[in-house]
Amino acid sequence: MAILIGFLLVALMGAAHHFALVGLHKATADAGRRPHRAIISVFVGLLVVHLLEILFFAGAYSFLLDWDWMGSLTGFDHSWDGLIYFSGINFATLGYTQIEATGPIRMVNMMQSLGGFMVLTWSATFIYSVWKKALEGL
Repeated sequence: MAILIGFLLVALMGAAHHFALVGLHKATADAGRRPHRAIISVFVGLLVVHLLEILFFAGAYSFLLDWDWMGSLTGFDHSWDGLIYFSGINFATLGYTQIEATGPIRMVNMMQSLGGFMVLTWSATFIYSVWKKALEGL
C-alpha cells in the first residue's frame, strides 16, 4: 500500500511539474531576444518549483505519519523544518540524514527519491534547451 501511495504522490508531482514547465516555456518564449532574462527566469522558476515539490512531500509525510501503520521517522523532533529537510534530502536523492525511516513509509521515501531524480533531470534538460535557444540569440 505504501508503494502505491508513493507512486501516486510522484505521479501528482510529475503532472504538476509538467504544467510548471509549460508555464516557464511560455514565460520565456522570447529567449532569443532576451537571453539573460530567460535563463535567470527559468533558473529561479525551477528553484521555486522544486521547493514547492519538496514542501508537497513534507506535507505528505506529516499527514502519513499520523497513521501508525505507516511507520515512523526517528532522529529528529518531528518539526516542520525537520520534515522539509528530510523531504529535500530525499528529493535530491542523497538519502543520507540523521533521520531514519522505519516501516512502510520507507517505500514513500524511495518513490520520492526516484521522482526527485526524474524531475531534476527533466528540469536540467529543460534549462539546457532554454540556454541553447538563448545563446542562439546572442
